[in-house]
Order: sequence, then structure tokens, then C-alpha cells
Amino acid sequence: MVFSSHEFVLIFLPLVFLAFAIANRFGGWQASFSVLGAASLVFYAQWSIALLAVLLTSAVANYIVGTFLIKATREGRPAGWLLASAVIANLVALGYFKYTNFFIDITNQVSGSGFSHLDIVLPVGISFYTFIQIGFLVEAHSGQAEQQPFIKYLTFATFFPCVTAGPLVLQREFFDQMKDRKDSALEARRLAVGVTLFAMGLFKKVVLADSIAPFANDVFTGVAAGGGVDMVSAWVGALAYSLQLYFDFSGYSDMAIGIGVIFGIRLPLNFNSPFKATSISEFWQRWHMTMTRFFTKFVYSPMAMGGMRSAVTKGHSPLRRYLVAGAWPIVVTMVVAGVWHGSGWTFVLFGLLHGFAIAVNNGWKQFNLPKPPAVLGWLMTISVVICGLVIFRAPDVASAMTMLTAMWGISAEVPANGHLAVALGLREALGLIFLLGAITLLAPNTQEILAKEWVSSDPVPKTMSRIAGYIAWRPAVGWSFAAAGTFLLAFTSISADSSFLYYQF
Repeated sequence: MVFSSHEFVLIFLPLVFLAFAIANRFGGWQASFSVLGAASLVFYAQWSIALLAVLLTSAVANYIVGTFLIKATREGRPAGWLLASAVIANLVALGYFKYTNFFIDITNQVSGSGFSHLDIVLPVGISFYTFIQIGFLVEAHSGQAEQQPFIKYLTFATFFPCVTAGPLVLQREFFDQMKDRKDSALEARRLAVGVTLFAMGLFKKVVLADSIAPFANDVFTGVAAGGGVDMVSAWVGALAYSLQLYFDFSGYSDMAIGIGVIFGIRLPLNFNSPFKATSISEFWQRWHMTMTRFFTKFVYSPMAMGGMRSAVTKGHSPLRRYLVAGAWPIVVTMVVAGVWHGSGWTFVLFGLLHGFAIAVNNGWKQFNLPKPPAVLGWLMTISVVICGLVIFRAPDVASAMTMLTAMWGISAEVPANGHLAVALGLREALGLIFLLGAITLLAPNTQEILAKEWVSSDPVPKTMSRIAGYIAWRPAVGWSFAAAGTFLLAFTSISADSSFLYYQF
């Protein structure tokens, strides 16, 4: 059961809201939050009871450790060893489920041994709920967290709108919304905003992302099977996947935030028109925003500060200082972020590409070199992004190189097995690419349309423009019909195999 399924829309979400409203009526907001915690466990259990046990074990263990860290910090006792041990334990658990078979492959390649893969089922969302809880532990150790009842922590750690694919929520922005709530659980304006946002996200996923998916799948599948690919076909596959992932993740993010709004919990933004970025650094400020925030805070910043102290102490030149305290931490952080998405050399290469691109971009600004025109900046940015997504999507490095060399005219193989006769034909593929590309670059995004009813726990981004006129959402009859029409079109387009791409990571 996923957000874009009939079961979720018709059964799970209405029943949970009914229980939520009844609990709020007779027990207040604290009872409602307990309902959300229980509903989150039910939501996750539909994948597997065994995987639910993994999630619960993680939540219980991290809550216990967090309790000790909060107490130790309050009493002024050192607890760095406990934090380090807990973080390592979380990473070991994540590594077992996600990277064991990758390490087996590396061992076989290096030593020539023939170890077989282990039969390990990857828990859905383990990358997300593990890092959400690591963030809690770090903030507990630094004195930024308060002791919470277990049911509140369980709701935070397993909250069903974000447990499977984000956003990566910080504990304070979640728990602060649980304090002293006096508003109504049935506040009509908030519910209208949440439902509208959910409908927009569902439309993006099942109408836009799923419509262009066959083109990407056919090209990448054909290349992985050993088929040749020409330049036009390679670009069709690359652009189709880029737009598929864009609207898939944008749709998921809208639905997650919309569900949060429905239940009175505002979640952080995770998507802000990233294909409009004119630099690679700006791209990562707009794409998977909470992941960027997490790795900046907990990986990049400590490395950069340590590198800067070392560079100043040793009297390094400005260039060497930037390499040590700027470029190196960026590259390492992006490799970690790449591998966080999945196990395989393609994810390492994806992280390296973006790490070097960001390092060059930041170094260019650091040394006050001439700023390129916005159009040229956008072209360079989108080229890096699309090439990175080809690597990200390809099942192996060889397939990625086949695609990239064909895209840039280094290789001009003609398809040998007709795999580019994709589901709807090349003309339809180019038409959809043009249409969806125009939407990404010219249309306002959902938070801009809903700017008068701010939907996030974040402050309004500086890059966000405010939309006026009929496009701006407001509680009116016209918008009610528009939202209902969007929802009905999306609902009737739901297919049985419509799952989110980020569930793979």
C-alpha cells in the first residue's frame, strides 16, 4: 500500500482520519497523536511484520539511548562514547540490510572468491528512519532535545507520511508542534489545503511521472540487456527518466506534506523546482532539501570546520585551504549521500560527479571568478544533473557509460534489437518531454500556488516567488472544483503497479 493506491486513498487515509478526529474530540491532541503513532505502525506492517519488528527495534533502542543522552547532557556528564556507539550501531544495522551483498561483490572481485549473496530483504525506508533517529541522537547529545513520552517519540520515528521516503524531519520541528495544541482537528481551511496539496501530488505521480516512465524504462532496459543506442534515443531515455524522477519525487513530497497538513503536522519542504537552478549548489538547495540539510549539518560542517582549523594552524595558502576545508569535505559528503541512496558503484560515481561539480562551483565563487550568464549556468547545471541521473538510474557502470557516450556523441551505435520502439513511439516521447519540461521550467510549484496558506514547517524560501491572481489558491468555489477535478483525474489514473521510485532507496 502506497500513497498512490486505491487502498490508501479509499480505506486507510479516511479510517485513520476518522479515528484521529474521534480521539481529538474525546481526548484532545495527545490522544490524536497516539492514533497517528498506531496508524503509522499499521501502515508499515502491511509490507511485513518482520520488517515492522526491525522498525520497532530501531525506535525503542534509539529512544532508550536518547533518554540517557538527554539526561547525561542535562547533568553535565560526558556521553560522547554512548553517542558514537549508538550511531555506529545504527549504521551497522543499515549496512547489514543495504550493503552486505555489495560488500560481497567487492570481496569476490578483489579476491576472486565466489561468495553467494545473502537472502536479505531491504526494509522499506530504512535509510530514512535510521537517519531521522541519528539526527535525534546527535541533537540529544548537544542539548537540543527534550525528554519526550515514548508514544510521542514513536510517532516521530515512524510517522507514516515520511517514514518510507522522507522528508528527513528534525526532532525539534516535529515535537514543537505537539505542545499545547488548542486548535481544532477539523479546521476546515487547513483540511482544504491539505487535500488540495495531496491531490496535486497524486496528479504529478500517476498522471505525469507514470506517463513518461515507459520511455525511460524501455531505453535503460534495452541498454542493460546489451542493446545499442544512438544519440537521440539516449537523450530520450535520459530526459524521460529525469522528468519521471522529478515528478515522482515532487508528487511524493507534495502528498507527504499534504497528509501532514491534514493531521495538523507541518513537515519540512523537500522539493522546490530544482530544474530551475542556475548552479549545482542551488540545485541541491532545491532537490531533496532535507537530505541536503542533514548531510550539511552532520557530515559536511564538522569536516569543513576541522579542515579549516587545520589549514589555519598550518598556514596553508588560500587555494590549499579551500581544497582541505572546502572541496574535500564536499566531495566526501556527496559520495556519502550517493551511497546513502543505494549500494553499487553507480551511486559512488553519482556522488563523485556531484561532489566535484559542487566543489568547482563553490571554488569559482570563493575566488571571485567571473559569474557566467544565468542561461549558461543553467545549461551547465542541467547537463551535470541529467548525466548524474543517467548514472543513478543505470543498473551498472557499463550501462551508464553506454548511455553517456551515446548522449555526447562519443559512441554512435545504432540500435540492434529495436528496443527504442518504446511504448508510445518516439514522437509521443518527444511530445511528453517537451510538455513536462515546460511545466518544470515555466509553471509555479505547489508551495508557490499555496503560498498564502504556507504548508511547511520551514520559513518561506528566498527563492520562492509569490503567485497572484486566479492561480493562487484560496478557499473559493472555483478552486474547490479545480482540486476535485485534479483528484478525480488522478484517482482514475492509478494503476496497480504505481510505486514511488524513492522506495528503492
